[in-house]
Amino acid sequence: MSVSFSLNARRHLTVAVAATVLVVMSVGPLQVSRAAGVTTLTFLGPKFDEWEAFIKVANAMGKDMGIEVKPEYLPWEDVFKKALIDSKSGVKTWDLVYAYNTWVPGIAASKIFTPITDFLNKAGNKSLVRPDDFIKETTAGLEFQGKLWAFPTLAAPYVLGYRADLLANTDEKKAFRAKYNYDLAVPRTYKQLLDVAQFFTRKKGDSVGGKAAEEDFYGVCLAGKSGGFLFHRYEMVLVAFGADLIYNQATMQPTVNSKESIAAANYYAELHKYQQPGSETHSGGGTQRVFAADRCALTMDALDNILSVAEVPNLSKIVGKVGYTLLPTQVPSRPHAHVADANGPGIYALSQHGDQAFQLLARVLSTEGTKELMKEYPALVPMRASVINDPLIKRDYPKMVEAMNAVITGKPWTIFVPPLKEWVQAQEIVENAMSATLTGQKTPQDAMNEAQAKVVELFKRAGYIK
Repeated sequence: MSVSFSLNARRHLTVAVAATVLVVMSVGPLQVSRAAGVTTLTFLGPKFDEWEAFIKVANAMGKDMGIEVKPEYLPWEDVFKKALIDSKSGVKTWDLVYAYNTWVPGIAASKIFTPITDFLNKAGNKSLVRPDDFIKETTAGLEFQGKLWAFPTLAAPYVLGYRADLLANTDEKKAFRAKYNYDLAVPRTYKQLLDVAQFFTRKKGDSVGGKAAEEDFYGVCLAGKSGGFLFHRYEMVLVAFGADLIYNQATMQPTVNSKESIAAANYYAELHKYQQPGSETHSGGGTQRVFAADRCALTMDALDNILSVAEVPNLSKIVGKVGYTLLPTQVPSRPHAHVADANGPGIYALSQHGDQAFQLLARVLSTEGTKELMKEYPALVPMRASVINDPLIKRDYPKMVEAMNAVITGKPWTIFVPPLKEWVQAQEIVENAMSATLTGQKTPQDAMNEAQAKVVELFKRAGYIK
């Protein structure tokens, strides 16, 4: 994940940027020169650090295959729109297209991609890819209707990042015990998380861990920008409180204003009091810069997003001071409830070089290829067990391995985004309601009641309910 964007977030465009995107979408196919003997594959994706690393490694590994890759970058939230428009128009420009797991139902319905499964069914390809090596806890979001739609590349499990040094500080522990009547420790429940966030919210000059804070210090740092950043943090709390992700998948009835959903919204509004100001303008990377600046005690974010900032010496004041663990528990039947994310490149259905694209992906995203990617982008969270278990990876990326092993062995209650074509629209409705709550425009109850009515109308138009 780039340090300025979150993998799993979408941003509402300003008018100026929107206009630019419309111009990009309206132009014809890219004119790509093809040197003799070289197959040029075009990649459509977001300009994130990990995808620039992918292009670099792909070109290095593809050289002896006679393959080069040319990227075309768009804002994260516009990649799927562009691919959909071009597919419907018969544009054959693309070969590889970035995919995020929430887009997979729409990708499948519109047949933008040729499923990776189709290639795996061809002789020899399965042994080349070794799909059994994929970590199922991370890849399920890229599967739909029994098929794998994108090549697993980067997992983004959400974790709780915490300042281990502060939680272990003797004076802080003594003060916390006096105030809350229990011991300061890594939060295991959302009640504890709220207490710790409240406790560590301090003013400039106050003592934090035995020294005066150079700036205001906050209990928790969370991204709150519209376009997906806010929702992707809120949905972790939503499912932890026992709520559906917007609707009941069995009945298709929206449940935005269920008692569980309202409880989650009330909690999130309370937690917001101890967040960094301006969170409504912060993406994941922006939030992690605040955390890395020694200004927060806790954060909940995608693992790679935290690692890409907090553990980088020239970006962070807290290298080596952060611990990583599973998200807290609220409902015992959903221990460490978690909405999983995944992403990877898919093969554009109209590509004229589908087989070459698959062969390249198989090489670049193999065990050895993934290790090369990690050299270029050290925060990458791999989706292969063979990489996690590699002795050199364990030595060189201990924080990532520690956190991923917690995810794999801790068996958190995990759900992937439901297979719904209208998901992005439904998500935006709920996110806007939460945003109105956090800015004090509406109570959680009123905001979610209004959102419920809008989602009901959306589902009626889609024919899911009457």
